[in-house]
Amino acid sequence: MNGIPKIHLAEWVDALIKWMQVHFAPFFAVIQGAIEPTTDFFERILTVLPPLPTILLLSLIIWLLSRWRIALFALLGMSFILYLGLWEASVQTIALVLTSTLLSIVIGIPLGLWVGRSDQAKKVISPLLDFMQTMPAFIYLIPAVFFFALGAVPAVIASVIFAMPPTIRMTGLGLRQVSSELKEAADAFGSTPWQRLVKVELPLAKSTILAGINQTIMLSLSMVVISSMIGAGGLGEIVLQSISRLQVGKGFEAGLAIVIIAIILDRMTQNLGEPRQQAKGATPWAGVRKWVSIVAILALLGLGVASYAKPGGAKEKVTLAYVSWDTEIASTHVIKRVLEDQGYEVDMKETEAGPMWSGVVAGDVDAHLAAWLPVTGKVFVQKYKGQYDDLGVSLKGARLGLVVPEYVPVDSIEELNANKDLFGGKIIGIDPGAGIMQNTEKALKQYGLDYSLVSGSDATMTASLAKAIEQKKPIVVVGWQPHWIFAKYDLKILKDPKGIYGEEEQIHTIARKGLKEDMPEVYRILDRFAWTKEDMESVMLDIRKGKTPDEAAEAWIKAHPEKVAAWTKE
Repeated sequence: MNGIPKIHLAEWVDALIKWMQVHFAPFFAVIQGAIEPTTDFFERILTVLPPLPTILLLSLIIWLLSRWRIALFALLGMSFILYLGLWEASVQTIALVLTSTLLSIVIGIPLGLWVGRSDQAKKVISPLLDFMQTMPAFIYLIPAVFFFALGAVPAVIASVIFAMPPTIRMTGLGLRQVSSELKEAADAFGSTPWQRLVKVELPLAKSTILAGINQTIMLSLSMVVISSMIGAGGLGEIVLQSISRLQVGKGFEAGLAIVIIAIILDRMTQNLGEPRQQAKGATPWAGVRKWVSIVAILALLGLGVASYAKPGGAKEKVTLAYVSWDTEIASTHVIKRVLEDQGYEVDMKETEAGPMWSGVVAGDVDAHLAAWLPVTGKVFVQKYKGQYDDLGVSLKGARLGLVVPEYVPVDSIEELNANKDLFGGKIIGIDPGAGIMQNTEKALKQYGLDYSLVSGSDATMTASLAKAIEQKKPIVVVGWQPHWIFAKYDLKILKDPKGIYGEEEQIHTIARKGLKEDMPEVYRILDRFAWTKEDMESVMLDIRKGKTPDEAAEAWIKAHPEKVAAWTKE
């Protein structure tokens, strides 16, 4: 770089993260111990009753806190979400938003009061808030995964960091906007600093503070959706699936549900700060509001108590992580259906390859079925060596490499440079965290290819391939077998003389340490799980033809009872 020394900031940050993982582990455990029960409480309180009574109760509470028009919109909007089949995912999203907002308020308002009263505090905290708000939201997911693995906890932490600044800023601003004359008057009447704060400053700053909380709620909602990339679940997971699988209609439904929730939360918090105008003759409604408030509070208390009453024979929960590749969608959903038939509750977490592995290592995920070895997953095997259980091969004979249609007059990677114009100098890839993408980056260097590697997803890769084949145009993509594209199209994997992609891959099942002792039956089923390329491709083709992953998995299980029996027998 022209003799200019490079600042190794990335290495320093990585070293700091590793140091914090070791020395701050008890602190992170305390945080996790506080966030998990809070999120779980909100989920329980919203699911202990059937959806329709819960929606009615929430609408009554919204009516109490705001206006009847907003309550009516909430009733209709949440009912619409229910009949879209998105109520459970919406509850998860609302629980994450409420948890992150609660933490943002608990931390943000005291800091905002400090900023509002101290010029020195404002000088120190304001640059930090600028940094928190301008840093890209996706960046917060990386350390969150390192410290808390997958799930709700890292999602809430990332949301709090991203969404808390408006609460701090607006609280400080509201306090500073209180006129000095009023403060002096309060002091003249003998108020203590605490009395002046509680009885004068906070009431006058209420609308500004609530505006900050409103912004925090909206930012929390947006961050919670992004956090689906680290297994947070909820509506964000459906959006992520829609993007990775190019399901426009499904994505529109989830997006519409997010919009409805955002409007409800926005209008409700906006109205909290507005004084209600009560006309003459409207006094009967005050009595109704009073009684409804009592009923709503009692109902909430009852829900809170009932949500922790565990019914007898509750199912054990198994958590499986997977990446949004057609192969892993097929295998993971088959195992999900098998475990459910054995009486287990299965929680699925769709994420990227890195968080999937780290989730198993941290113990937040019980297993994943997506270890392509020895080449593709080599980086994760080296990184987490000895921190997981390898249950062996679930599928043999997998192959990876650069793939072209059969009609393309290129047979080897070495021939690509000479045909750069034919392919437009582009190799169509999948998600950037995948091992095959890292291998392709190596191939670009080893073969000296003057090509750009285009990141995307499994779905965008297959869509590009299908479009090119339809138009009989040349295209080169990263690909692997088994995959439904090999069953549908005439394709060939380019020869790899340097062996960058390896000769043959095997797919392994990876389990967390301690699973054998905690859930011996689950461990046994995962350990015995094995099938063929033809089995996997048949499930993938069914999904491609329009079946849901669960329906395709169920159909395969019914057609192959002898294989399932071999996995599940004692």
